[in-house]
Amino acid sequence: MDANKGIKSIWFFVGLILLSIGLIVFAAGIYDLINPSPYNTRLKHFHTNIWWGAVIAFTGLIYTVKNRNKYITK
Repeated sequence: MDANKGIKSIWFFVGLILLSIGLIVFAAGIYDLINPSPYNTRLKHFHTNIWWGAVIAFTGLIYTVKNRNKYITK
């Protein structure tokens, strides 16, 4: 990293965290779809962990791509 650039924006790292958490939630939803839990809940057929995992991962991807080249100068 060039000394004149400064440090990366915090929103880049927030995007990385959201992306990783979203992918974990999405993967857990896919696993639950393939191997259903023996516990039945009333709204299980909506597969909310797949939807929310995709929304969180997409939001994290937007934050990461939008802020990947932004630096904060001192």
